[in-house]
Amino acid sequence: MNEVAIDRSEGDSFTLTATVSPEDASTNFKWWVSDASVLSVDAGTVRCLKPGTATVYVSIHGFSDVRATCLVTVTDSRAPERIIPYPSSIALEPGMGVQLSCVALPPEAGQEFIYSSSNSNVATVSEDGYVNVLSPGHATITIKSAYMDEIRTEIKLTSEYGERIRELKLKETSLSIEKGESYALHVLTEPSDASRAVVYASADESIATVDENGVITAVSYGNTDISVSSFRDPSVSVGIPVSVTDRMRPETITWDTSGSSVLSPGQNVSLSVRLEPLTANCDYTVTSSREDIVSVDGSVLSAVKRGVSVIRIQSVYREDLYAEFTLTVEDGTNVLVMPKRTTDKNGISENLAAIDRVKLSALSALEQLYTGGQIGNKEYERRVNTVNRAFEMYAFPWTVDKLVRYWKAENSENGLKDFRPGVIYYGLPYTSGENHNRAYNVSRALEQNRYTPVEGEEYYLLNRNSEDYATGYAGNDCSAFVAQALWGYTVYGDIVKTGTLYYDDRLRAFDDPMQLKAGDLLVRHSTHVVMFLYWADEDRTQAVFIQQGGQEPGINTVNTVVGELSYYTENSYRLRRLAEY
Repeated sequence: MNEVAIDRSEGDSFTLTATVSPEDASTNFKWWVSDASVLSVDAGTVRCLKPGTATVYVSIHGFSDVRATCLVTVTDSRAPERIIPYPSSIALEPGMGVQLSCVALPPEAGQEFIYSSSNSNVATVSEDGYVNVLSPGHATITIKSAYMDEIRTEIKLTSEYGERIRELKLKETSLSIEKGESYALHVLTEPSDASRAVVYASADESIATVDENGVITAVSYGNTDISVSSFRDPSVSVGIPVSVTDRMRPETITWDTSGSSVLSPGQNVSLSVRLEPLTANCDYTVTSSREDIVSVDGSVLSAVKRGVSVIRIQSVYREDLYAEFTLTVEDGTNVLVMPKRTTDKNGISENLAAIDRVKLSALSALEQLYTGGQIGNKEYERRVNTVNRAFEMYAFPWTVDKLVRYWKAENSENGLKDFRPGVIYYGLPYTSGENHNRAYNVSRALEQNRYTPVEGEEYYLLNRNSEDYATGYAGNDCSAFVAQALWGYTVYGDIVKTGTLYYDDRLRAFDDPMQLKAGDLLVRHSTHVVMFLYWADEDRTQAVFIQQGGQEPGINTVNTVVGELSYYTENSYRLRRLAEY
């Protein structure tokens, strides 16, 4: 093989032939290449792996000084002949930058490039060719073809500071931009011929971004601030509030079910939904938390069987905009429409009747267990007394004549749980802590004149006139409430808590939630306790509970609720009942 030079394309293969002199000399050839990433060779067969230049060597085993070479240049059909950059040279201040624009010739050549900087302390260059100048000095920006390293060009960069900025101003004082639109800020410097090296920043890029040229792009609805500061002296800065509008953004959801919030199995109701403003994207979806109880077909809700389902109307355009309401399916077995948490004076009789209907459903469930032989007479009477004591503390309407602060300010939801005049509350109010005020049932509260009847009315007034009652108010918490219901008392200084109920030897644990009966407890240590009343659905996945407090925001008194049993079983609630059962 003679010393030759060969040009080939990526992917080609060819065979080199080696000859020896004299003809009867050894032909035990040894082949290798200078760059195995460019070429491979096997018994003289050469494969071109990628663009580049490499040398193929051949020698006789044992005689490495006797060799021949072949220089191979591998090209890519996409490799250009030359690269033309713009700008061809760069002179900028530190803190400034420029986007390079490069063209490979001929036009049909590949237009992908690899950028590098000779001095990254002075300037860096991104993968897409944006040059960012960092400090005074000199650097060379090299641009290579992505298809052949040998095809390259260079740009000389010089960086030096201009005159120091003494003050920055913006032509705009505030800005409102529609989502998806852009706006270029007008920055003024003092002196007017001072450095143009400034840094732009957005306080919230999820709302609006700003690029290195001061172009603001509105991303999503909301408000943020855009700042401009001197690169050389960040303390010299100016800001502007930016409001991003969105004409496609709906703001409210309203709905109408023609007044039907309670259905019977097999009954349907059409849901009328309105999103506003009407110029926005008004697309929405409707879902049911329990399709087995209420199914959804477009805007038609169909009652399947007894139980409660939460219907959600969700904006397609806005994930955070939705409305929910409860749809109850009753079949006459048990009451599933829960009483209101608050009313005005005119609603007292109706709400007390609703509370009584829930109690009667619980007592009816106990009576069925008794007549069916599932519980004996002693247990039946004991559970009936428990339910009656719980509802005595529930069916207690009261109000205040002036604002009464919630027992603990940090738990008041910023005052939302404070008790206000004109509102009728049902059930003794929640109070907790090492506090004798949490050991009350209705009888004790009335005996001590903590609440006083209002002549000619159905409600009581919280007594705040006596100096003894000037701070705090009489009530109970979740554990005191169920203790009052179970045993008829709590004792100050030895007050029952969720922790004690969890282990109290007057109670025993059981594992099967299907065996829950009115008066049984579900208790989570150091957190909360509720009392079971009756099943809400035939599959025993939902139940009606009575509790003091609970999760509803803004109100904290006694209440009943239809809850998913899985919530309690999956959140470490322990099933407990009186050991005497």
